[in-house]
Amino acid sequence: MPRPTDRSFGPAAAALLNLGPALALTLAGVVLPSPPDRPAAGAGPAPRPQFASAARAAGLVLANVSGAPDKTTINETVGNGVCLHDVDDDGWIDIFIPNGLRPGAAVEGRGPRSALYRNRGDGVFEDVTERAGVAARGYWAQGCVFGDYDDDGQVDLFVTGFGRYLLYRNLGGGRFQDVTAAAGLDGGRGWSTGAAFGDYDGDGRIDLYVSHYVDYDASSPPLPQPGSAPHCFYKGVPVICGPRGLKASAGRLFRNDGNGRFRDVSRMAGLRLGPAGFGLGAVWSDLDDDGDLDLFVANDSMPNFLYRNDGAGWFDEVGVVAGAAYSEEGQTQAGMGVDAADYDNDGRLDLFVTNFSHDYSTLRHNEGDLFFLDVSMSAGIGAATLPTLGWGTGFLDYDNDGLKDLFLANGHVFPSIDRANLGTTWKQRNQLFRNAGKGLFREVTSEAGPAFQELHSARGCAFGDLDNDGDIDIVVNNIDEPPGLLRNDGGNATGRWIGFRLLGARPNRGAIGARVTVAAGALRQMGEIHAGSSHNSSNDPRLHFGLGSATVADRVEIRWPLGKTQVLTSLPAGRYHTIREPHPPGC
Repeated sequence: MPRPTDRSFGPAAAALLNLGPALALTLAGVVLPSPPDRPAAGAGPAPRPQFASAARAAGLVLANVSGAPDKTTINETVGNGVCLHDVDDDGWIDIFIPNGLRPGAAVEGRGPRSALYRNRGDGVFEDVTERAGVAARGYWAQGCVFGDYDDDGQVDLFVTGFGRYLLYRNLGGGRFQDVTAAAGLDGGRGWSTGAAFGDYDGDGRIDLYVSHYVDYDASSPPLPQPGSAPHCFYKGVPVICGPRGLKASAGRLFRNDGNGRFRDVSRMAGLRLGPAGFGLGAVWSDLDDDGDLDLFVANDSMPNFLYRNDGAGWFDEVGVVAGAAYSEEGQTQAGMGVDAADYDNDGRLDLFVTNFSHDYSTLRHNEGDLFFLDVSMSAGIGAATLPTLGWGTGFLDYDNDGLKDLFLANGHVFPSIDRANLGTTWKQRNQLFRNAGKGLFREVTSEAGPAFQELHSARGCAFGDLDNDGDIDIVVNNIDEPPGLLRNDGGNATGRWIGFRLLGARPNRGAIGARVTVAAGALRQMGEIHAGSSHNSSNDPRLHFGLGSATVADRVEIRWPLGKTQVLTSLPAGRYHTIREPHPPGC
């Protein structure tokens, strides 16, 4: 978000300014065709995957609305997320896209709406919003996350935004019901942004963290106008005010009490209520590998929060001592989107956070013992992200080589920035970084196909195999435009793959927080199931692993959310394996 005052950089930074076939279900999982054979010796390497712009042809046409086009106040600039899940359990990933409003349009049942798109499995998505009951007309939505909070086997939908939350219970048959009040989540909630489900206390039920940004909603006094205060300038140019100079709003932790209701336990669990942060992205992840979920929150213009879980219901905020709060130069950054993944296959989960233009997005390597090292510049990420303003983000193995690559959704917050000649623009290209191994990334945006050559002011994004062809596609919410669908064409031809749909024992049926380690030949990878990350978004809950040339996963170890481990061997590549958590004897 805006950084309305100039800042200095250290020497390093200053110096560098056709969709897949239908599914066949078997007892082993979802079987898909194996990727084509590798090129014969001497035939040269396989071509790199190309991303095609497929949103319009796929029926994703709902235009985003985020305030007025000229963006004179900060609430119009944060934008909306994207959430992916198989809502109707038919084997195909569906898409929910929250939407905003025009100024003064917050009238219940009127105005722009959000959208739920059902994946038909033939390359087209059907808009089923009205039938499903999730249009939320008159509500300025921001983010979303899917999770089966009530353990009935149907995935539910939680939506953040201005003034209140929305919790939609999945009734089955493609219909949802607003149960916000019945679940204890009603009332005035201010401005909520990112949200994430995770079982923090080990009782088996998924709890809910909600990030909050500025202390503002539609009932608040008007926000200050551009150039009206010292914090309303950017490099001498009058711009929207905030977040500096405005009041921050504290994020909230809600415990799932198991009776269909949530209870606010923020204070009793040790979360920071004051001074609060300008919270945006959030992710639950076992960052210290002790068997419980920690919480990382990306804060705009303030130090990030890293809440270490003591396993007994209490969190210590350790962001500073863990090396996760500031940049390498000891500066606060404009944290937007976040992801946690093991990008270098050392068995530890690393962190990535997108930031403002004229600053770099931050890759933090997990050194062990809950300490992170800022390796953005040395890894090849820092210099390439200085001109861009990043929002949604995520690690994905787009070419199935067994190394997690990195995507950034980019776009500025000042529509007038094009006239300022500051080396950045309102509409920007999204960025793709290929993992070259040994801790290094190489930007391949210019080589990644036509979808990466388009200019948008992007916000939230989510990742999933939408056409079930074995490579990862990307959905991006573009501010004041229809969404983008970046279809991966060829990722399944450059490397083999394996995927896992985990079905946990009750009550965490989505196995949120489960960890899967895959060994295939010399490759050893680890992934964790998250519900909520990026910017206001959540991903396909299936875990996907590129296998390179391997045709079999030699060993797969699953650490289920409550610590039980399961080992499977010799699982074939080229399919999604559906694995159920084993019940204890006698159950």
